[in-house]
Order: sequence, then structure tokens, then C-alpha cells
Amino acid sequence: MHPSWDIRGTKGRELEGRRIVLCITGSVAAVKSPELARELMRHGADVRAVMSDKATELITAQLMHWATGNEVVTRLTGRIEHVELARWCDLVLVAPATANTIGKIAWAIDDTPVTSVVSVAFGLRKPVVLVPAMHGSMYEHALFRENLAKLRSSGVHLVEPVIEEGKAKLAEVDKIVHRVIGILGPKDMTDMKVLVTAGPTIEPIDPIKMITNRSSGKMGIEVARAASFRGAEVTLIYGPGTEAPPSEVKVVRVWTTKEMCDAFERELGSLPDVIVSAAAAQDFMVEHPAKQKLRNTKPPILKLVRAPRILDNARDRVPNAFIVGFKAEYGVTDEELVSIARSKLEGHGLDMVVANDISRPGAGFGTETNEVVMVSSDRVKFVRSTKAEIAKIILDAAVSKLRDRR
Repeated sequence: MHPSWDIRGTKGRELEGRRIVLCITGSVAAVKSPELARELMRHGADVRAVMSDKATELITAQLMHWATGNEVVTRLTGRIEHVELARWCDLVLVAPATANTIGKIAWAIDDTPVTSVVSVAFGLRKPVVLVPAMHGSMYEHALFRENLAKLRSSGVHLVEPVIEEGKAKLAEVDKIVHRVIGILGPKDMTDMKVLVTAGPTIEPIDPIKMITNRSSGKMGIEVARAASFRGAEVTLIYGPGTEAPPSEVKVVRVWTTKEMCDAFERELGSLPDVIVSAAAAQDFMVEHPAKQKLRNTKPPILKLVRAPRILDNARDRVPNAFIVGFKAEYGVTDEELVSIARSKLEGHGLDMVVANDISRPGAGFGTETNEVVMVSSDRVKFVRSTKAEIAKIILDAAVSKLRDRR
């Protein structure tokens, strides 16, 4: 097994067992191709690269061999690689796709390894995804736009570029991966609305100082991302975390616990099917924050009052939703953790509580992994895995329970 395959599935299993041909053409955006290949692999995909001559002038085939762990096709031989790969794959992804290559594909011109693979994939009814990258004026060329329209009408998937600095730049890697997962991944949440809270909140002491915690928001973001991958309409209420939110979900930015609660109450009006409250909201806030900076000449005495609770009214507002709460503890035993989780489960009428002890290695804020206990009315399950995998388990439970309720 090639060592590069070790990363497969480290961020999720949405593409497990799926085979993707990544076609690379002669745009400077080819420098992002190794990152794109490996991100697809992190979601479980097996990736093989095909490169045009111009692409090999920008990055080497050896680099893509390292990135994917598979041999790279740079020319067609008696092995008939274009037919072999098109039959092998579940999807052909052309990223970056130059204006030249897009024009050739639109008119069925097969004079490079890339265009030949795409042509055979068309004939085999395999999905084809094009990710344009070129100068802005080329992207706006009337005849080029006709080519794009022609390809769209033929069933080709297009990931729109980022238009800035006069360029049509390659879409962000996570957006490309999201589109691929949207085509190949499970679609068992397409009719569902999902509401997620994530990240910390802050409570001001004065205009400069604040009370907060070390939550990165990663766990909630993984839930939002996974739900979006599965076709759900996702709203993420996000405090000032350090993780970038997914580009394909609606994000509501908040700072304080009250702002998060107010946003949460508003979003409950859309009647979400699934609610996952993963935010590490503050339990207490300063009763009267100072309007001016507190000087260090005299230590202030702060009076703290209880902050509003996010989930207090959720069950009454959305009685049929699958509601998940989170509970972070420090330095407790497994038995204590289960007891605390069960108390929250029953006290708020939740379907599941996910509890963890952040003092344990690999289970704290900002880590890729987590060690949790998932407590529901009929089950207690201990899980140590990546946060992406834990997000999947949560959503699997939600889908199963909602299916039973319907």
C-alpha cells in the first residue's frame, strides 16, 4: 500500500469506495491539484491523475504520484488509458479546466489525455465536473460562455470560479470537494433542515476585555459540513471560533450568548428537523460591563449572572425535531460523565447528549479527534474517533429516528 493512502477517510467516509479521475490542465491553478487530490482522499476517495502536456510544465507527474499514491497518465499508449480510466472511475473531475480544454470538450475534440478521458466518460454516462480557471476576460468571452451553456445542457457539472483581481480563479478546494460529494455521496437528508450552533461565545468585561473559552467550533462545523454533504439545508449559528465554516451553508455570526440565543430563537421559526447545539456558550456573563476600559490601578470586582440557555425552549418550539445537546466536563470519570449527560438529556427533553471530558488527550478544544459518550433514552455509546466521524454518527442517528417518526 502506498504511504499516501494513509490519509484516506481521515476527514470522513462520504467518498469511501468511490473512484475519481482528476484531470489537470495547463492553468497556473494546477499548483492546487495536489491539495485537491488529497482532500478528496481524506473523504475516502481513490484518486488517479491525468495531466495534459501544459500541466506537466507547471507541476510534475511525480508530485501527483506522491499526492494520490497512483501512477499518473501523461500520454496515451497501447494500454488505451483513456478507456481504462473512464471505465474505472465513478466521476471525472477536470480541475483546473482551461478555456482551451473546455472548448475542446464542448466540441468533442479529443487530442489530449484529458479530453480523451472526458470523451469516453461522456459516452459511458459518467458524471463530469469542470472547474474553470483562467483570465477574467477569457471567462467572459461570448463564445466561451456559449460553450459553458452547451456543456451545462449536456449534463456537465460546473463549479463556478472566484472572480477577483480580473481573474476567474479556481474555486476553493472545499467547495470543489463539496460538489463532488454532493454528486457521489449519500443524499438521505435532502428534505431536511438542520440547525447547528458552534464555537464559543464571549461576554464583555469592558470594551477591551472579555470572558470566553478555548472552543474552536470544529465539532459543530463538522456536523454542519456533514449535513450539507448529505443534502440538508443547513444553518450554522457561529460564535468567534477559529475554524472556517463550510462555504455551502448559511452562516449567522454572533458574539455573545444572548446574540446566539436570539439567533437560535429566530431560526427555530423555520422548523428545523434536526438541531445540534454544539456551541460552548458561556454559562455566566458580567451583569454590568464597564462602558470604559477598566484601569489596572485597582482590581475590579465583577458580578456574574447566569447567561441565557440556548436549548431551554427548543423542545416546546419544535416538538418533532431530533435535538442533540453537547456537554463538556473536566476531570470526571466515565460514570460521572454518563450521569451528567443523562441529567441534561432528561432536563431538556433531548434525543441525544454528546458529552466529553476535555482533560483527556485528544478530546479537547481544537483537536481533530474527540472522545465522547453519546447518551440517548435507550443507549449509551462511547466513541473515540475523528470529529468528522462523530458528526456522521450523530446524523445517522437523527436520520434513523426521524424516519421512524414519519
